[in-house]
Amino acid sequence: MKDHLVGRRPEGGNDRLLLAQAASLLSTDLSLGELFERLTTMLPTSIDSAVVFIALAQPDGNHTIEYIYDHGEIRRYPHIELTERSRARAVIGSGEVIWGNRRDVWAPQGTYPINPDRPWTDDTHSAIFVPMRAGGTLLGCLSVQSVHEDAYTNQEVETIAAIGHYLGVAVQNQRMYQALQRTAEYDPLTGLASHSRISRELDRALADATSTQPVIAITFDVVNFAQFNELYGYAEGDEVLRWIAEILREFEIADDTISVGRFGGDIFMVIMRDGASDLVSHRVARVVTKLNELAYVARDQTLPITIACGYAIAPLDAGARADVVALCEHRTRLSRKRGGMAVGTDEIDAYTIHGSFDGIEPIVESLLDRDPFTRVHLLQVNTMAKLWSEHNLDLDHATLAKLLQASLLHDVGKLLIADRMLSKPGRLSPAEYEAVMRHAEYGRHVLMQHAGYHEVAEIVGAHHERWDGNGYPGRLAGEEIHPLARAISILDAFSAMVADRPYHRGITEDAALAELQRFAGTQFDPVLVDRFVAWREEGNPPPLV
Repeated sequence: MKDHLVGRRPEGGNDRLLLAQAASLLSTDLSLGELFERLTTMLPTSIDSAVVFIALAQPDGNHTIEYIYDHGEIRRYPHIELTERSRARAVIGSGEVIWGNRRDVWAPQGTYPINPDRPWTDDTHSAIFVPMRAGGTLLGCLSVQSVHEDAYTNQEVETIAAIGHYLGVAVQNQRMYQALQRTAEYDPLTGLASHSRISRELDRALADATSTQPVIAITFDVVNFAQFNELYGYAEGDEVLRWIAEILREFEIADDTISVGRFGGDIFMVIMRDGASDLVSHRVARVVTKLNELAYVARDQTLPITIACGYAIAPLDAGARADVVALCEHRTRLSRKRGGMAVGTDEIDAYTIHGSFDGIEPIVESLLDRDPFTRVHLLQVNTMAKLWSEHNLDLDHATLAKLLQASLLHDVGKLLIADRMLSKPGRLSPAEYEAVMRHAEYGRHVLMQHAGYHEVAEIVGAHHERWDGNGYPGRLAGEEIHPLARAISILDAFSAMVADRPYHRGITEDAALAELQRFAGTQFDPVLVDRFVAWREEGNPPPLV
């Protein structure tokens, strides 16, 4: 190092002892705050210094002093930003030691006081600034400063430089430890609590739960997430998970009785403490409603992100963590079957089917269990068929029976279509679309094998024919199409438009009715469209299932 004027060393100063003490201190497992405090108070006892500070490099370049011993006063995390003229900033930028026994030597361009509001403390003359380095990374700067001129020797500068190096290694080690600890406690992708942390949170919440102040445990599961990953890529899938996490985190930030975590894969858990029993469904619905607003925009289409939701109330439903989690997971599976509807009971699976299906019960069961979107759609069409018929269709008993059967079975041919096509979250390729179009014909063939279902088979096979003759599979037109097939085509189209599907976001009922009217006389029987619209507008129908 370049020679400088030799200054006074404090009586009893011993560089080797100071270095040994610093090395011993910095090798402990103390927190960074404790290390900084002990070091900044230890140095003034061994080396002439009125000021000792530690500045840390920040990713955005706005480096700050984070611990300072200032004329006998310790200031913890003051976040003092280093100015452009700061010698500490220059050291962090260059990695070189700066020191001098007179101010004009170590700060020839002048200085800016650390404490502008306390100008009388800007009285140091000798100063040492050394980098805090670990490997090739500059982590900050350690500075000692004296009110005396000629305070430091080369040997003392080398000692402080060595301490700065040890301090840099200690900071790096602490950050690595904290990063590992955070990885164990928090999910690195979403930033939410990890599985182990949210499980412990649930244990603590359950221990305090009472019947008057229950705990709500909720699990959320992205429907068909694996297929979404396959179609758009894992990077886009990760982005979807982060969107979900951001929404859930908003609830956690706004309410300190809520804890949120990533429970695994595409499953998230929310814990709500101190929930009044009569507000459970309302609190769950608030989160579900917000999540239902999520959508993935891909080129020219907006795809809904459908999330299943199951929840349990402790201690009313269960008390132990394993039992609560098992209930949540079971109810989430039921929610998937209902297209994402929040499920907090085991009775939700007892849905109502209108019509008689004697002899083909296994087919009906297989069809409804195919995927949640098909299930919800078929139940909607089946329910609407019953209610519409009661309003203005005026069907005899036998004809009504056929309508109800065909309304539930119209997509039975999809049992012969690959899962990846039916639940694909995006547009089908031409080849895939052609394959899916065959489901009407497949359905006809399936039902023709069962006695008593031949007419229903004809209805199912014709439900995609169009009034103008441009439908499929037979290109039938007008009155050639079975009247019940014409009715089913309207119900089918309306349900498909208003419900969220893997490949599009549902539209409003008014918009769907306008579409039916726009295509009356081309795609749909105009008389039946008028009747259907009259029912929806005048009949005060209940919400769709």
